[in-house]
Amino acid sequence: MGLHSHGCVKAESRMQRNQHVRFGGGRLETQVMLCAGRLPYLLLFAEDKPTLHGWRSEIIKFMESLRLTIHENSAQPRPCVSGIPFLGFTVFPDYRRLRSQKGYAFQRRLKGMLEEYHLGELPHPKFESRLQGWINHTRHGDTWGLRRAILKPFKV
Repeated sequence: MGLHSHGCVKAESRMQRNQHVRFGGGRLETQVMLCAGRLPYLLLFAEDKPTLHGWRSEIIKFMESLRLTIHENSAQPRPCVSGIPFLGFTVFPDYRRLRSQKGYAFQRRLKGMLEEYHLGELPHPKFESRLQGWINHTRHGDTWGLRRAILKPFKV
């Protein structure tokens, strides 16, 4: 189906309680179940900017009633075509890409992990769990080629 082309609003907040949230007369409904200190993210997609601005206003009013705030700079309507940064990925209408700095950072970390492993400082189960954790995270995007390119030189 893909994302709508007119944009989205990204809202972030430090919520510390469970709330059932409903915006837009029931058009948007989400269950927010959080632990203290977690950051919930909310992406809203619409065909036009006035709808997004209306939802944003309702979210701000609702969160004020809970004595919470959103990050005003990141909670702005944006066109989806340019991609939306979200949880380490850049989300486009038809695909998700891992942010490039995340791939480079993991390459450096993997090199260090392999050195520690060969020196006997990092046990095999810990090495394997770290590697599998990164692979599982990147699977949420279109990253088959990236994973193959990063892992192939290390023969992992």
